[in-house]
Amino acid sequence: MPALRRTAQRARAAAGKVHLTVGEVIAAAFETSGGELVEVLAQLTSPQMTRALGRRIVVEG
Repeated sequence: MPALRRTAQRARAAAGKVHLTVGEVIAAAFETSGGELVEVLAQLTSPQMTRALGRRIVVEG
């Protein structure tokens, strides 16, 4: 039974993942910051965002 529980946990974890595009992440950052560019950049490059996405966003400009 433990193997069955482990398999069910993995299936739930895989089903819970959502695929986002970079554009969707940037649009969400603009919505939450009220359109302030400095705040958007701070959100996108934050350690929390890196942890949540599993990837690091680097903004060049």
